Amino acid sequence: MDEATKNSILRRLEFARGELADLREYVNLDYETYSRERMIRRNIERMIENICNALTDVGKIIIAQEDGEMPETYREVFLKLGNLGFIDEHLATALARVTRLRNVLAHQYLDIKWQYVREFLVRDSKEAEKFVEKVENWLDDGT
Repeated sequence: MDEATKNSILRRLEFARGELADLREYVNLDYETYSRERMIRRNIERMIENICNALTDVGKIIIAQEDGEMPETYREVFLKLGNLGFIDEHLATALARVTRLRNVLAHQYLDIKWQYVREFLVRDSKEAEKFVEKVENWLDDGT
């Protein structure tokens, strides 16, 4: 992998780590606050979208390095990383599930969004962190 590609991945990982760190502030958020506080809701939803986009971009770069055949959807990016053996099946499935959240945030009612946002805050953000760590280890191993 050339240095520019590695740096591109590192920038995206750093951005994702920053968003994940900021999101931790809201891990105990309740529905009442989420529904009432528009700025909090907007910030949380945007951070989750940013995380999903950054991790998907990283996944695409890895696929381009490993295989070259690019999946058509965000969901398929993580499933393909699982198929390539880059990440385990559990992580691939969890991250594929997170990509669904992008659509939910844009198109669903507040109470439906909350269910997915809450899952991300308490469960899926940890999966995102695992992916960031996996990629950082992969880069450290000299790939």
